[in-house]
Amino acid sequence: MLFNTPQYLLFLLVILVMLWITNKWAGLLFRNTLLLVASYYFYANLHIGFVGLLVYITLVNYFGGIWIISEQKRGSSGKKAVAVSILLSLLVLIFFKYAYFFNDSILLPIGLSFFTFQALSYSIDIYRGKIKPETSFINVALFVAFFPTLLSGPIERARNLLPQLRERLLFNEDNIIAGAKLFIWGLFKKVVIADRLAEYVNMIYGNPEAHTGSTLAITAVFYSFQIYADFSGYADMAIGSGRMMGIKLMENFNLPYCVNSFKEFWRRWHISLTSWFTEYVYISMGGNRVNKARWILNISTVFLLSGVWHGATYSFILWGMIHALLYLLEYYCGPKRPNIIYHLYVFIMITFAWIFFRIEDSGTAWNTVVHICTNLISPFYWGSSMFTTMLTMALLLIFILREYLSYKEIGKEKSNYEVIILLLSIALFGVSSEQFVYFQF
Repeated sequence: MLFNTPQYLLFLLVILVMLWITNKWAGLLFRNTLLLVASYYFYANLHIGFVGLLVYITLVNYFGGIWIISEQKRGSSGKKAVAVSILLSLLVLIFFKYAYFFNDSILLPIGLSFFTFQALSYSIDIYRGKIKPETSFINVALFVAFFPTLLSGPIERARNLLPQLRERLLFNEDNIIAGAKLFIWGLFKKVVIADRLAEYVNMIYGNPEAHTGSTLAITAVFYSFQIYADFSGYADMAIGSGRMMGIKLMENFNLPYCVNSFKEFWRRWHISLTSWFTEYVYISMGGNRVNKARWILNISTVFLLSGVWHGATYSFILWGMIHALLYLLEYYCGPKRPNIIYHLYVFIMITFAWIFFRIEDSGTAWNTVVHICTNLISPFYWGSSMFTTMLTMALLLIFILREYLSYKEIGKEKSNYEVIILLLSIALFGVSSEQFVYFQF
């Protein structure tokens, strides 16, 4: 039951109708229980065997939070309790995420990285005194399993989502309309942009050695926009789903390619994960309140962990370290006033790094980069048909123009006419895959 399927739309409609019927008379316990049951049904619909993992992560952090606060009341720091919670949570994540690469018969649970990090924010924030333990297990379970965020984020913080679960939802027409518009925009990104680009990208990257440098260069650019439209499209549909229910989820993307620096890119790309590493790893290591050598180590560690979070392959590690190097080079050698040339350089280097992200074999990824650099002026392969690829390019250019206008705050709020155009585009040009890029993480 993926966001881009009729089954999900029916599922969401049923939930909205039930919330509308019960919102005025039902108590918070009933409402949250309803949403929790719906969330577990949503996850079980994908793979019922992994529901136990969701329960396990929830129990570890719920009772971990109780243990932490009880230790602190007795005068202890609670460090042992939070360490045990983190360890017990990460052991499961490490086993499934990295054993998978040694034994491909092990099925990787969808969303495990996301709901594990979300649950850990609850335990760590209790330890740091930012929140108090939640008295209701239902609320904690719903925080961890809330179905819009369950599979690919945004990775919510307990201090943002839990207070909303303790209050009556702002279930009204304005939120439903705003959420629906955002959902439709996300669906457009996914099925009209990302999935069309994926058809060409998958074809070329399936056998990159067989293609020319120009073809590989265009494919790299296509993938930059594919992964952005796919993942940000998912985030928009998740946030839109929550908004329709009266729940505000954190922003996960903010026009990340409309930037003039690598630092700004990481403030706008996968915001919930970047801010998670910043808050719970980078700051814990001392952040920038240390000497330069230690600061370089802190920055490099965060980027390395970001690569490892995606998977235990050399390609992901190289991707993380490339971004660490680009970030540090910019800090020490970058222009004080970035210009259009530097903006293009930033995009080209981000696209270069995505090659290592997309091609799992690091040797093949490196050969692809070399082939692009040495064979750029060469015949271009149009894919299954010239018309299909040109149509994809035209739709991509329209999408880029719309993103640029949003960046300039021109028509940032989508009108009813634009929503109609988006729906027509989805009907006429949309193709649909059975996967989102970030489900593998």
